[in-house]
Amino acid sequence: MAAQHLAYHFRKLCNDTGLFSFKTRNKQEFAKVSARFPCYTEKWKGEKAMWTIIQTEILKLKRKKMMLGTFILTTLLAVIAVERACSISRSSSYMDSFGDLYTMAFKNLATVFLPIVLGMFATSLFFDEYKNNTLKELLIIPVSKGQLYLSKIITMFLLSLGLCLYTYILTVLGGFIAGGFPDLNMQTIRQAFVLFAEGGVLVPLAVLPIVFLAVLGKSYLLPIGATLLYLLPVIILPAPLMGIHPLASALCVYSFSSPMAADMVYSLSQVVEGTSAISEYGVCLINMVIVGIVSSVLSVIALKKQNL
Repeated sequence: MAAQHLAYHFRKLCNDTGLFSFKTRNKQEFAKVSARFPCYTEKWKGEKAMWTIIQTEILKLKRKKMMLGTFILTTLLAVIAVERACSISRSSSYMDSFGDLYTMAFKNLATVFLPIVLGMFATSLFFDEYKNNTLKELLIIPVSKGQLYLSKIITMFLLSLGLCLYTYILTVLGGFIAGGFPDLNMQTIRQAFVLFAEGGVLVPLAVLPIVFLAVLGKSYLLPIGATLLYLLPVIILPAPLMGIHPLASALCVYSFSSPMAADMVYSLSQVVEGTSAISEYGVCLINMVIVGIVSSVLSVIALKKQNL
């Protein structure tokens, strides 16, 4: 029943967006364009199909009970940071600036919680297609498995950016509610936005190796277990892994967004500020991009080899 329900809404979405249905008066015109420019027509159909799949994936996420739990926990993590800002005196070095508040909120979200959430959702995005037997129906439309993979990855990036933006808004509002921050101005608000935006992009990029395992796996166990193992060394000893492990490399990139973000990274890395323990920005960013590209290529190859 769940698969039939999803298929019904997917077909309805396709009809609403015009993917499978064209108005009668436009059929002849579309046929002429298709005959004259077949490559561009197929490209247009593929791009529209990708957008339809992204819309479908977002609708599926909204129906998941896990999404409500994620929203509640994200809110709770931001509220905890704001509560600390309200309870700690501004004379204390732990909370004497708005930077202390937004880096605390960011640490609560992006260092552990967000990678685990994205690993779970990535697993769900792929495994549920096999469990509900809906992957065959998705491949009926003019879209390759590479485009199907890209559509799901874009959905994961949108989810990550949404959670980071939501936490950022709560943090800024919490800064005004807590009050007493001498540096709460447009400059620090902009620095906070840059940090949360970086997290929204870099965390899903760093999780792409887990997505590869989600594509390979036919259950939740392997990718979710791998997510925890993948995260563990970064929690224990991140500094030596910068430039090697994508999540550790993300910490390195954060340190260049603002002085307060740099302090946060040095604190998480347990190294003395000013030492050479933090890798170079370019090395870490290139590491993340290369690992992400390799993971994506392997994921698409694995998808193409799978028998549906």
